[in-house]
Amino acid sequence: MKNFVITISREYGSGGRLIGEKLAKRLGIDFYDKEIINLLMEESGFTRETIEEWREKKTSSFLYNLYMSTQERPLSDQIYLAKTRVVNDLADKGSCVIVGNCGDYILRDRDNVLSFFIYAPMEERMERVRNVYGENPDNSQVFIKKIDKQRSDYYNHFTMNRFGDYKNFDACFNTTVGLDLTVDLIEKMVRETFGGTEDESGNCTGK
Repeated sequence: MKNFVITISREYGSGGRLIGEKLAKRLGIDFYDKEIINLLMEESGFTRETIEEWREKKTSSFLYNLYMSTQERPLSDQIYLAKTRVVNDLADKGSCVIVGNCGDYILRDRDNVLSFFIYAPMEERMERVRNVYGENPDNSQVFIKKIDKQRSDYYNHFTMNRFGDYKNFDACFNTTVGLDLTVDLIEKMVRETFGGTEDESGNCTGK
């Protein structure tokens, strides 16, 4: 296979981004998460501030939607469409790991994609948010639930799927077993599925 793509959706604080980074490094392929913001700026022409504000928000105001229906698409719609083009372009470009950004849904019809969902108990997520991510909100649990709801609302609004529904993924992992073991398991699935071999530098190449 010429190239393959791994998409990772995750609960906030579950370690999904960290897993994606480790996996991409092991496989010797590109990694995309917040890097997609720069590509969205180029694709859409919007500023970083606008994209960061709207890239995981849906327009919920009825009056705003009513007004915009007579003007142009809402900003959230425009950014999602730009995101769709960017994610597809990345998948066409070469093997990579894409975290979030509705990657599992956008690339759902491709046969060279494996999609994973990462989750963890709230206590572990709270600890990771404080000690690894460096976030220090007054109430970590409320903070985490707020971000989870924002992500799920956005995903459910723009796709035909439900956020975190196991039926939409090739596998779901509880990171209680450890991030490194989770990476081990995903890497094994990738190599088994795409017949990856290691070149002289140790990087994984798809057959």
